[in-house]
Amino acid sequence: MIGSLAYDSVESPAGAIVEGLGGSATFAGVSACRLNSFVDGGIDIGVVGVVGKDFLQSDVERLEGHGLDLGGVERSDDLTFRWVARYGDDFGDVETLDTQVNCIIGYSPQVPEDWRSCAVLLLANMAPSLQEAMLEQVDSSALVLADSMEKWIVEEIDGVREVIARTDVLVINETEAESITGHSDIEEAATVLLSSIRGDLVIIKLGAQGATAFFAGESIHVPAVPGCFPADPTGCGDSFIGTLAAHMAINIRAGRAPEHSLRDSMVDATVAASLALEGFSIQAIEAAGQVEYSRRAAAIDSIV
Repeated sequence: MIGSLAYDSVESPAGAIVEGLGGSATFAGVSACRLNSFVDGGIDIGVVGVVGKDFLQSDVERLEGHGLDLGGVERSDDLTFRWVARYGDDFGDVETLDTQVNCIIGYSPQVPEDWRSCAVLLLANMAPSLQEAMLEQVDSSALVLADSMEKWIVEEIDGVREVIARTDVLVINETEAESITGHSDIEEAATVLLSSIRGDLVIIKLGAQGATAFFAGESIHVPAVPGCFPADPTGCGDSFIGTLAAHMAINIRAGRAPEHSLRDSMVDATVAASLALEGFSIQAIEAAGQVEYSRRAAAIDSIV
């Protein structure tokens, strides 16, 4: 996967964290590794990205301890990417107070040679030009999952559309879907998006209402985990797509279609997102064991 590795300082009604380990690759990668460990999936999960000279060795060891292969992560002479933000009372709106791009400026991703024949490529939230650079270095047979964000849709829509055209599984939220398609109705938006991607699966995240997948002329809705106490929504979407990508890689390794048991995959992805929501940085994801994951999955399944 490609994504950002960052230090986030976040304030919300639940508290605050200063220089917490964050970034789309961090949330997606750790969530993917947790699933892989719980189900004994047997897949290898590697990250392509860049960190600064100030990125702590303890954080390298923390990520590797979860099973992440950081062989594709470069260390720059610049500083690590930083993001400072504040969430409002309802957690729906976020105010970005400061963004320091630092080492990402001028960064050109390099995929290790033995990773180029990967079965699954996850393009976690990052600039579309960097996502495209990954696509150029990985075999076209790889199953491509992609995420984006409103910033890139507004500022670099042409690049976003080029990435989407080479994507098999597109995972975005309802605001992003509307921005790309012009449709506020998610079914109408999904129809447009399905005609735009290479593959045949679009998942639209709906925040507190869960997520809906559109695939093979049908839709599958999975509600959110009930009774969550939000702290920091920053990594929810990244955790969702990372878990989904791990599920699909495990399916491929087992000789099954990537979309096998799609609802179960979405349930596990929703559980990972709920854990990201309830803690700052990746703290709650790390703290939850397999029993807690199963409890949350059962809570989703109990909703009629």
